[in-house]
Amino acid sequence: TLTQHVYNDPKIEDAKLDIKAWVCVSDYFHVFTVTRTIIEAFTGEKDNSRNLEMVYKRLEEKLLGRKFFLVLDAVWNERPEEWEAVRTPLTYGAPGSRILVTTCGEKVASIMRSKVLCLKQLGEDECWNVFENHALKDGDLELNEELKEIDKRIVE
Repeated sequence: TLTQHVYNDPKIEDAKLDIKAWVCVSDYFHVFTVTRTIIEAFTGEKDNSRNLEMVYKRLEEKLLGRKFFLVLDAVWNERPEEWEAVRTPLTYGAPGSRILVTTCGEKVASIMRSKVLCLKQLGEDECWNVFENHALKDGDLELNEELKEIDKRIVE
């Protein structure tokens, strides 16, 4: 959710980006597939490249001198050599380009040579606020004691 807010923040639009993209990486990881998914996210078109070199070339051409913002979401891969292979064509972007990686593993962040921001678990009051703002959007719902008890258990 935090990453979605960053991705959609008007300040990102004001950053004079040439392109931005969001790629869900997940636990399945193959250099060719991830790289091709990145180019497809940037172009909005299906990529029919048949080998990694073709995908690299196309991605390099797309990014050459262009400022981009890329979210790599739900990354689990901890193999540095594979991440280096994915990262290489991304270096062709203009200065100021950024890659935001979401992961549950600090090792992934260090492999990506990233600044690590560890999010802490929300406190009970904060959880209640999130629940109230989303589940009780209308704000005019009156909760009886039974519903309040159920809501508290959900929040816990």
